[in-house]
Parts: sequence; C-alpha cells; structure tokens
Amino acid sequence: MVNGGLSIAEQCVDRQARTELFRGRQIELVTGRVVLHALNDHGQALCGHDEGQLTPTGQPWDDGYLPHLPRCPSCVAQIADAQAPARPRCEAGPPGGAAQASGVDIRTAHGTDRENTASAALRAVLAEHDLRRWMFTDLVTIDETIRGGFSHPLTISPGLLVQRPALALTTFLHEQLHWLEGPGTDSASAEASKRWPDPPPSSAGGATDPASTWLHMSVCALEYHSLSELLGPSAATAELRQHTSYSWIYGQILASPDWFSSFLHRHGLQVPEQPPVPRRYFGEPWWA
Repeated sequence: MVNGGLSIAEQCVDRQARTELFRGRQIELVTGRVVLHALNDHGQALCGHDEGQLTPTGQPWDDGYLPHLPRCPSCVAQIADAQAPARPRCEAGPPGGAAQASGVDIRTAHGTDRENTASAALRAVLAEHDLRRWMFTDLVTIDETIRGGFSHPLTISPGLLVQRPALALTTFLHEQLHWLEGPGTDSASAEASKRWPDPPPSSAGGATDPASTWLHMSVCALEYHSLSELLGPSAATAELRQHTSYSWIYGQILASPDWFSSFLHRHGLQVPEQPPVPRRYFGEPWWA
C-alpha cells in the first residue's frame, strides 16, 4: 500500500569496509545494509531520526517496495496510528534481523529514454527468471555515460541490456558474482596465477591487468555455471562465445568446463543455495 504524502529515506547500517586491488591501486569497498524510514512532506523522519544519517530516495512510501528491507518500527507505528503518542527514535540496527533477497531496485542515472528502455529490458529478465540466489546487492543503476558494467556500485550501460535477453541476464549475473566474498576468492586467484602466469591483455581477451584476469577466472566460471543452470549449457555456451570482453577467459572456460567445475569446488566457490542477505555499496565508484 502506498501512503500518500510520505516518501522513503534509507539508513545505512552494518557498515563494513575492506580493501581490494583494482587496476593496480588499493580501493576501499564500503558496504552496508539498509533500513527504510518514512519522511513527511517537510523531509523529516516520522521517528525523529537524525536527517544527516538518512538518504532520501524521492520514492513514495510503499509497503510493497522490496519487502526484504526492514522498516523503522517507529515510522511504521506512526503510519499505522497517527494519533499514537510519540515513540522513541529507532535503533541503528535493522529490526527483526536480516532478510533474504526478494527483489531489485532498478534506477536510472539520468532518466533518459535509452536508460528507461534498458531498465524495462532488465525488469523483463528479472520477471522471467528467479534470480534471488544471485542478488548479493539489491540496487542496480543504469547509466548511459559508462561503457560495460561495474560491480561496486552495480552499474550497467544500456547497451548490454537491450541487445538480447541472454546478454542482459549474464551481465546481471556477472556483476552480482563480483560480490561473492570469502577466502576461496583469493586462493582461486592464486591458483589461476600459477596456471596462467602471463595472461593476455584486455585487447586480446584478458582483463585490465593480470590480477583482474586471475580474479575473473573464477567470476566468469561461476557466470558460466549460473547461466547453464538458468538457460542450459548449450545456450550458455552460445551466449558467452559472442562476448568480445574477456573472450580469452571465456574461451578457457568453455574449452575445459569440467576442470573449471573442479577449480570452483576446490576453492569452495558456489552460488548459495538460499538467497543471500543483500548489501548496498556506500563507497566511491570503482571507476572514479
């Protein structure tokens, strides 16, 4: 139910930071989860929470919006009963614990026709496939000023979403899989560096540098297995053979799928059986 006159603001909780090597420099990755607050028409939270800790989205308050995201209990109580006595400000943590992914917030960077068309294409893919197990983050921005896709924050150029549904699907999977964390990611890259000590540059189908290529050996292998699960191995192979970016990496995977299955298994890398608890990115864009 949409509540007239109220809008949504987001509060970052459970903030975590780690560093990762990206294009030869250390990047700080800051992620967190989100609690939703209700703002009145003056831009104030109904619960009285400090406005400096809230990010207004401009979207109307809607009970059906991303139901896995927790709501501030004080805001909800005041919406349910506007005559109730003032309640204390909500705590910093999300009420009721963290919930599994149940949807994706798709936003456009500039609201252009091209971005809106791409948004519709991605929504069609999400409606056709149950991708909750791959929703490590629940916010996607479509930006026509970039080329390709980026994972932190998850941002995709329209061209990758409107060409064909399989490309939109695999692009979404690829960028989400970059959010998969754990010691296996580093150990897989270490093994890849020994197997392919001198990988080709991006102009020849590798990634931007050797470290990125070694990382993408596991990410792209997970992408292939994910796409195979959703579309079947033949369709997955046909789609990935069309890719010009990372073509050498995909070629290695498609030439030896059994080896890469064992490779992922050795390092404990797999898509979770249950949908993850989504996080949001709160740092600087990787490409800034």
